[in-house]
Amino acid sequence: MNGRLRRDPYGEISSLREQMNRLWDSIRPVLGWRSNWSESSCYPRVDIYQTEDEVILVAEVPGLRPKEDLEIAVSEDSITLRGEVQRDAACTQEGVYHHERYYGRFHRTFNLPAEVKPEEVRATYRDGVLEVHLPKSEASRKKWVKVEVH
Repeated sequence: MNGRLRRDPYGEISSLREQMNRLWDSIRPVLGWRSNWSESSCYPRVDIYQTEDEVILVAEVPGLRPKEDLEIAVSEDSITLRGEVQRDAACTQEGVYHHERYYGRFHRTFNLPAEVKPEEVRATYRDGVLEVHLPKSEASRKKWVKVEVH
């Protein structure tokens, strides 16, 4: 690598976008702004982490019918969650006394920290939690070599 540090511009852009979202979320209440865009851009709440062999995404999506209301699209370097959480038909807007839960369409795309194999991705949905396992490609797995000290 000729003594140079390797940069990850996509990771830097993703980090900047997350910082800007946090900034807007902190400024919005001070200015008295309310916006569906800001609320839906943070839903569902997602954790992404990696092990040696896979990248794992965990999302909170309660009230969802996964086969009917959820679409997951994966490429080698990103994942998109798209869907809709529907309100119970018995709950009409006129009858709402207090509203905090999210209802409506959502769409979120995340850059992944490693290249994955889209054809081997598997997902499960249980108790309102979506868990997606994305196996890493061979090129993305770290290869460790033990170095003998003489």
